[in-house]
Amino acid sequence: MLFTSGWTWQKDGHDDPPRSPGFVPFWESGDEDPDKWSQREKVLREIPDYVFAHAPYVHLFSGEAFWPSDIGEHLAHISPHLNYTLIKGVEDDCNLTSLDRLNAIQDSKHGRFVYLQSDDNVEEHPSWLTSDHNIPSAPSSRSDVGPDDAWPGGDESELDGVRPDQQNVLLNHEEILAIQDVHLASPGDLIASTSGRCGGNSGFTCEGSTFGNCCSIHGWCGKADLYCDTYCDPLHGICKNLLHPPPETPKMDLRKRGHEAPAAQARQIPFGKSNAPAILVVVDKGNGTVDAFWFFFYSFNQGQKVLNIRFGNHVGDWEHTLVRFHDGKPESVFFSEHDFGSAYTWEAVEKYLPNPDGSDTMLGTLSNATIASVAKRPVTYSAFGSHAMYPTPGLHPYILPFGLLHDQTDRGPLWDPSLNLKSFTYDFHNRTIRSSTLNPRAPTGWFDYAGRWGDKYYPLSDPRQYRLAGQYHYVDGPTGPKFKRLGREGICQKKGVCRVRHWLGGHRPKRVRAVDGGENGGLLGGESGEDAT
Repeated sequence: MLFTSGWTWQKDGHDDPPRSPGFVPFWESGDEDPDKWSQREKVLREIPDYVFAHAPYVHLFSGEAFWPSDIGEHLAHISPHLNYTLIKGVEDDCNLTSLDRLNAIQDSKHGRFVYLQSDDNVEEHPSWLTSDHNIPSAPSSRSDVGPDDAWPGGDESELDGVRPDQQNVLLNHEEILAIQDVHLASPGDLIASTSGRCGGNSGFTCEGSTFGNCCSIHGWCGKADLYCDTYCDPLHGICKNLLHPPPETPKMDLRKRGHEAPAAQARQIPFGKSNAPAILVVVDKGNGTVDAFWFFFYSFNQGQKVLNIRFGNHVGDWEHTLVRFHDGKPESVFFSEHDFGSAYTWEAVEKYLPNPDGSDTMLGTLSNATIASVAKRPVTYSAFGSHAMYPTPGLHPYILPFGLLHDQTDRGPLWDPSLNLKSFTYDFHNRTIRSSTLNPRAPTGWFDYAGRWGDKYYPLSDPRQYRLAGQYHYVDGPTGPKFKRLGREGICQKKGVCRVRHWLGGHRPKRVRAVDGGENGGLLGGESGEDAT
């Protein structure tokens, strides 16, 4: 069970985000007339119900500084450039409906050399860049919930004889899941584990536990490397491994955001809703296979630090989680991470289930096996600054030619993208995008835009720019969803062998190929090898 009082973020005292600046009309500016659609056309635009039944939840990082953004708002603060030269006379095309017209700019190589450059100095962090107004609505406090409420239960006697400190997380993974159940307690502050269980879903920390001070990502306390090394959740225990240092203290207190909203409005906005719409693109691959791409946009990506020097900042950031279905049933999940990613079977990933007692406490499958058969929505974790997506909270190392970096995730604000989304269907054979029947007038020109969603990497003459070991402080913005291989055969984004894991964790830090300078300005912002199929 996930106790919201044990989450790693500070509530701001209000249950809803303030109203967005009013970019909703931008999403109703499409040229389509649904009244003229044939029955066949309507079928091509329908989103299957099972896609929403298995929509992901996203835990944003508690100390995040750059929150989900609305691409309509983003376009209101940029000017198109051909490399570094302002493109004049195209102001009317910088919108969701006509953005693809920039592909026809002379010498742009069909839009490839077009960049959406910020009108503001990004180092001043303007509000549209940080998108504080899009922080998902917080759960309200549940002071009325007590031990006698209807918590889903289990047989505590099943835990007799179990010694979590001796469990092998990988070899005995299924056995461990089979004996776990929910801790029967009301929400409260994290306390040292007395049963060997730990993590955000149980309400326990391993610090001070007799089973060991390290918490594994599978929800058990222990002392061995299986708990303190690759599989460690540093948010609910102590990690001594150099690759997993204690997490950074969040630098932001959401209580200081100054959000003001009437209490009446707070009751009208569902828990986890953001003002920034997620983008859902559904692709029918044939033979019963359907891919549901959930895209998340941020106006700024904050890069990582090496030797206290930051690399890889860029304007615009697209990340995605892909849920693959076969004959209407979820089969596997892909999490995008920088220029790579990871894939897992559906059974392996954590799922959430809203609490049947009506409270805002979510039930999680990693520590409550009794709900494994009914929890339908996978959980993904968005990394601090980079927004890379992972299936677990904690530290996620990856290796670059110039050093070791790590992403950091935790159980920060919970974002439910199904509460505010724009949905589309895509035919990868002829590269045709269609607005779905759920938002028939949603524009699609933005999707076909082939350029970059941010600035071109700044030249070294710009005081904001520096370079070390071929890597830049500021790099190119990313391309959009159309260029994330939506027609991929395997679930992985990259071509070649696609490994789908059957458990969480258990793999070494990824080695990332560097892009030496050139068009992308280094690795961390430039995506290589993308296409529109």
